[in-house]
Amino acid sequence: MLIIPFRGDKEANMFFASSISEFINGGGIMSVYWGFAIGGSAIFAITAVSALLGLGGAESGDVDVDMDGQVDIVHPDSGIFDFKLISFRSILAFIAMFGWGGVVFGEYGWKGFALAIGCGLVTMVITAYLIMSILKLQQNGTRANASLVGRKGTVYLAIPAGGRGKVVLDLGDSTREITACSDVALAKGTPVVATELKAEVFTVKPL
Repeated sequence: MLIIPFRGDKEANMFFASSISEFINGGGIMSVYWGFAIGGSAIFAITAVSALLGLGGAESGDVDVDMDGQVDIVHPDSGIFDFKLISFRSILAFIAMFGWGGVVFGEYGWKGFALAIGCGLVTMVITAYLIMSILKLQQNGTRANASLVGRKGTVYLAIPAGGRGKVVLDLGDSTREITACSDVALAKGTPVVATELKAEVFTVKPL
């Protein structure tokens, strides 16, 4: 059992250091490793599956694009650094791999603890890099879609008032089918103009 003394004398500090060393070198810390490994992996897997199903996570965010082309992206994995090293997903990755590293190397005491920390940090950096790459792809796609604001087209699949439908935009030498919504009902064949992009859905108005 790890006892944390509240005295500030030298004897208490030595006892504290000895208790920590005994905890790490003994079998007590293995339960912590297993808890981090299983708990971190389970939560990481749940958030990953949620993202794939479109329920949120590292690949989701709110996107607003107005007529002036300004793009505003709010993302749950945005970190405190440009590289986004510290984020919800990267912290989960650190916890999970720290745990599994401890499970594998825990028998080596302090060396095993250091290796577990190393495994967690490496995985954290890799996860942060992958998140950064995904966000760049999303932002590039959003900017490409933003260029469609102001384009004219025709309703392809009728849009109910307050609902969604399909519009084919005229890009000059080609066409582009988009998901669109409108405040008023628009029948198939109605000429429209795209006025706004929000969460990958265009708002259109009749011409």
